[in-house]
Amino acid sequence: MMECPYCGRPMKAGRIDTVKPVNMEWYPEDKESFLEKAENSITIKNTYQFERPAAWLCFHCHKLVMDVPERANFRFTED
Repeated sequence: MMECPYCGRPMKAGRIDTVKPVNMEWYPEDKESFLEKAENSITIKNTYQFERPAAWLCFHCHKLVMDVPERANFRFTED
């Protein structure tokens, strides 16, 4: 069991999935073009590898917490 880092209550374990066969991506909100987004994106779910990443949901404060995939095309430092 995981505690919510926001409110300290128990979180429910689950998986990220989609109904349609599409990738799910995270992009920095300050990037405007597709190329800028692609440079710093994180693939949450890769359709072609049939992934269902683990995530924890807090029903109290409506937060979702998950690990970032190791192969993410993202720099973890700001230049």
